[in-house]
Amino acid sequence: MRVLILAAALGLSGCATGPSEKNWAGHGGAQPFATAVAACNQISYNVEANFVTCMAGRGWTKVKK
Repeated sequence: MRVLILAAALGLSGCATGPSEKNWAGHGGAQPFATAVAACNQISYNVEANFVTCMAGRGWTKVKK
């Protein structure tokens, strides 16, 4: 049963889209992008300002368009 749940979770995780690294600039000593995004997604509560602040704390700033 656990295997089925894990397989379903992994299958659905490919459908989710997150921020693209091309929209962010990494600075010296920045945490790997995927790691920073994963951590910030968990603690930002879907509030963009919180996410941007979290990413900045991990060495990534959002590129202005």
